[in-house]
Amino acid sequence: MNSKIDQFDQKILQLLQQDARISHAEIGRQIHLSQPAVSERIKRLEAAQVIRAYRADINPKALGYQITAMIRLSTRQGRPYAQYVANCPEIIDCYTVTGEDGAVMRVLASDVEHLQRIINELNVFGSTSTAIVLTTHVAGKPITVPAID
Repeated sequence: MNSKIDQFDQKILQLLQQDARISHAEIGRQIHLSQPAVSERIKRLEAAQVIRAYRADINPKALGYQITAMIRLSTRQGRPYAQYVANCPEIIDCYTVTGEDGAVMRVLASDVEHLQRIINELNVFGSTSTAIVLTTHVAGKPITVPAID
């Protein structure tokens, strides 16, 4: 366990991941600390970049995105696609990976034609392989402090 993250910090992180809008006072009630103590701990976690941001969990289908796809991109050299993926709003995650593929990305599309346009644009940077997500079994799982033996 990270020696700088104690059990109170872990509980704070768990509660914030469940509901980023929870008040510091409510966190304090749940973990038996004062509101000022909770606020100070949260400020420390933010300063240490343990907490990087607070976000809303948006339902893509409610915005018209009917398809989620995973696209693997194989490139010859470097990351020529980096600028494109940074500016493409439909690409919501992109990871440089080891193995045959240079990148793996999660993409949202309104329909098959929309997905095809994104794939065609990515093909400029290398070859792609696409899988459409049928079911999501785990998403947005809270991150916990790793157990160290």
